[in-house]
Amino acid sequence: MQKKFPSLPSGPLVWRFENFPAVKAAQAAGTPASVVVEAEGKVWLVSLAAKGARSKGGTNVAETELLPPIPPGPSYEIVVAEADLGPEANVMTHKHSGPETWYLLSGEQCLELPDRAVRARAGETMSAPAETPMKLNIVGPGKRDALFLIVHDSSKPFNTFLDWDPKGLCQK
Repeated sequence: MQKKFPSLPSGPLVWRFENFPAVKAAQAAGTPASVVVEAEGKVWLVSLAAKGARSKGGTNVAETELLPPIPPGPSYEIVVAEADLGPEANVMTHKHSGPETWYLLSGEQCLELPDRAVRARAGETMSAPAETPMKLNIVGPGKRDALFLIVHDSSKPFNTFLDWDPKGLCQK
């Protein structure tokens, strides 16, 4: 799903993940910088918002740490999807024009960046900065299911595949 919106909310931003009893309730509580998705049999309102804010009628599930900087643009776009991947998944090296964030519904993943590896398990979030080469690795014994989000300048492509050789930090 992709959604355009005119401007970023003010202040330092996080992604807030909330559950609602119905799609209409989530839509009513949303902001221009929110998206409603259905995943794992639940209705999710995912909002780009100030830390600690809550939506009326929702159940807070998770909130990220403060997001890496979002490059400025004339308007913005949220790209959100659910990705259920097994350990054999081969995600190509790539980068995004805005920060990417994940909320893991199940399983584990390791994200290799040029200078480090970042890991997350079910119930946790993680983010990667804009314009940073990355390689996603599914780790652990089973599948990994996650919501992933990218917020970026809507005049730029959100994804670019790269010819970048990771160091194998997730295998160490």
